[in-house]
Amino acid sequence: MHPDSPTKYFKILSDRCGIHNLHPHKLRHTFASIAITNGADVASVSETLGHSDKAVTLRMYTHANEESKRKVSNLVEELLT
Repeated sequence: MHPDSPTKYFKILSDRCGIHNLHPHKLRHTFASIAITNGADVASVSETLGHSDKAVTLRMYTHANEESKRKVSNLVEELLT
């Protein structure tokens, strides 16, 4: 397979589906974000992605979303009551 083939096919798919800026790398980001948000340990996600340093994974793939912010608020509330 030519290295540009996945990008080419994603471009065709995104045009057909009306999804802008669809790129194979977004699958990687989605995988990592979903895994970490749902409790996967960063070390395992980092190794799966082939990162040599967990700090790269933390910097690129962990971010607060509404569900995560709600969970941490509920956790602190439970600890304080």
